[in-house]
Amino acid sequence: MIRIPLTRFTRLVLTGVPLALGASALLAAPPVEPRIIEITARRFAFEPAEIAATVGEPIRLMVRSADGVHGIEIKKVKVQKMIPRGGEPVVINFTAKEAGRFPILCSEYCGDDHDNMRGMLVVVAPSDGESK
Repeated sequence: MIRIPLTRFTRLVLTGVPLALGASALLAAPPVEPRIIEITARRFAFEPAEIAATVGEPIRLMVRSADGVHGIEIKKVKVQKMIPRGGEPVVINFTAKEAGRFPILCSEYCGDDHDNMRGMLVVVAPSDGESK
């Protein structure tokens, strides 16, 4: 029979690391899944043109092009991606850190009305009943 000295490390291993971390580790909430928002980019619009989020809410944009190459840029949340023609959607994850109205722009030239291809990200503060 092998005898292992009972050290602080072996006590942690035998009793379980979560106990060593304290009760708060056992009560920690599981990670929140991002809310999925599908967006279609087409000459010369984003559909939907306005998307809403709450400060601290994880968002996953699924962006597809309905015609040619486009781009999507939301400077405030550091998003800038090219959206290729057809195929699989481009997946973009972000979490807004402050409330406000932030422009969504097409970042790839797509024709004469390219400068008018805009949308809006509207981020609101959490209500009193919600946690950040």
